[in-house]
Amino acid sequence: MIGSGTAPIHQGQLVAHYRKALKWSQQDLADALGVSLRTVQRLEQTPMIEDIKRRDFLVKLLGIPAALMAVEYDNILSNKKSPLPLNDDLMTYLENALIMRFEAHQAGGMRSASRGLDIWMNEVTHFVAQTEGAGWHSRALAVLSMSYLLQGAVSRSMQLNFTVAHQTYCKAYQIAQELDDPELMALALFRDSVAFLTEDKPYEAITHLKGALDIINGHGFPHLKGHILKLLSEAYAKAQMPQEAWRSVGLAESTLSQLGDQPERSKYTQREFSFATVTAQRGVDAAFLKDYERAIKLIDKGLLDINPTLIPTRARLTVQKAEAYYGLGQIDFCIFHAEESLKLARSVGSNKTIDRIKGLHTTLILSRWNREPSVRRLGALLASS
Repeated sequence: MIGSGTAPIHQGQLVAHYRKALKWSQQDLADALGVSLRTVQRLEQTPMIEDIKRRDFLVKLLGIPAALMAVEYDNILSNKKSPLPLNDDLMTYLENALIMRFEAHQAGGMRSASRGLDIWMNEVTHFVAQTEGAGWHSRALAVLSMSYLLQGAVSRSMQLNFTVAHQTYCKAYQIAQELDDPELMALALFRDSVAFLTEDKPYEAITHLKGALDIINGHGFPHLKGHILKLLSEAYAKAQMPQEAWRSVGLAESTLSQLGDQPERSKYTQREFSFATVTAQRGVDAAFLKDYERAIKLIDKGLLDINPTLIPTRARLTVQKAEAYYGLGQIDFCIFHAEESLKLARSVGSNKTIDRIKGLHTTLILSRWNREPSVRRLGALLASS
């Protein structure tokens, strides 16, 4: 359990404590774990959860931070602060737990990312304060900066609160600046640019993305550079600047040859970067530039090889196809792909994509196809919980 001289923590009670902090019922936890209510009841009575994979999943799901494994249980329940025995194992655990949160975000979307996030942020902030003066204080600050990136993504995509998202990304950038860490600074600007594009503010996004490229110039980071160039191409396409858009996505593709085993935080904070995602990005750009037939062909080609577990990515690309079919006046195909995207987006809590489908439906209602049965069916699906 924890170091000698301390009483072992009752893991089942710890799970129950964090479940209640999230205002989850035992049935809620059972549904999330895919087990019966009785299994959760037994689990919360178990002093030691033997299944390591289940323990790891509970950490991600409920937001139980590593720090709590290094204090006495009485202090946990009473919410008292006690000095942490600072050690490298604890620091490494926090870093790994953050990676698992980002991995849950990539596969499970914002719903997975948001679980226990407030508790996580409080614990990481407290941990940073306690590491003041320690040799690896900078590592703790890096975890906090990246945690702000995740918090901003939740505010942007799930809560559609762009003001909070921009403020949170600003905090991440300020910490990265304090650390003089070019990769973290560029990541913060990149994430902020995603928010600007979601708000249909391409020129603000272009400014941020060019700034991010300037920051990492000469430092390497081909994975991050590729993601920045991909998003820059989309910003240019939204701004109806085709030459700049095609040039940027071409540069993104050229960075694929530079990828290697070099460590980059963006490899786990960002989604897949591959020929498939670059191809799909070309399709997205073509759609914004109103070349709809080309857009559909390129998105379909990209989707063939994109990891099927990346549900948020597939939901976003599928609604882009629906919009392209609308541009071609092929309403049945438009509705079919909008419904498919809605199903995917709801499964991961991607309100950003759902909001986009609602916008498409509003456009359909205002069009000459407003009486089509398929349009009404999509409206009914959107209205259902």
